[in-house]
Amino acid sequence: MTESFKAALAAYATTSHPADRTGNQPRLSVADRAHLKRWANDVRADEVWNGIKGAAQKRGMLLPARFFIQEVLGTRDISTSINHRRKYRERYRKHAARMAEIAKVLRERLPSGFLLIPTGEELAKRLDEAARVYRDYVAVARNEAGGMKWTRQSEPIHVFMKQLSTDLKGITGKWLDYEVAVLTEIAFDKLEIDADEVIWARRGAKRNTKASKRTK
Repeated sequence: MTESFKAALAAYATTSHPADRTGNQPRLSVADRAHLKRWANDVRADEVWNGIKGAAQKRGMLLPARFFIQEVLGTRDISTSINHRRKYRERYRKHAARMAEIAKVLRERLPSGFLLIPTGEELAKRLDEAARVYRDYVAVARNEAGGMKWTRQSEPIHVFMKQLSTDLKGITGKWLDYEVAVLTEIAFDKLEIDADEVIWARRGAKRNTKASKRTK
């Protein structure tokens, strides 16, 4: 790796975001730290970073290494949460319903017209917001911030490929399928993901593996 990108990967876990005035270190999960380690150890990391950075520069776009690392980690985190959302969908919906019911109780007024709890309206609004977040988290289909889309049938690895492809296209003006394939292998600790698989994923189609092998 170039020294600058290697340094950015090594320093990421202990360096606060430039916009964070508190100076706190980023909150990293065990999966994040394992991802960073695989990334730093991958011999293709330099080639991929230089390709992406060079494409961005040709388009007049600035792509800081730290921002790039943060975006890749974040995309993997959201993508891998899909299975959790599927598994616990009914549980989260029940929690949301209970919150909404309690919010309704807090808004009930006494015969005098006053709320039993003076701050009841404020508490109810917070519960309504929490209920909305819980429902959105396990919605059958949803659009994440930044344009990420997924449905009940979405697979985490394909969501990652599609979103990262779209993000890099927006920055560089190009479909960087090889680079996305390598970054997907690193993110999911998988082998033998090629550019064709990325193309299928970003087009929202299912790849016919048998047919692909026969045409080679």
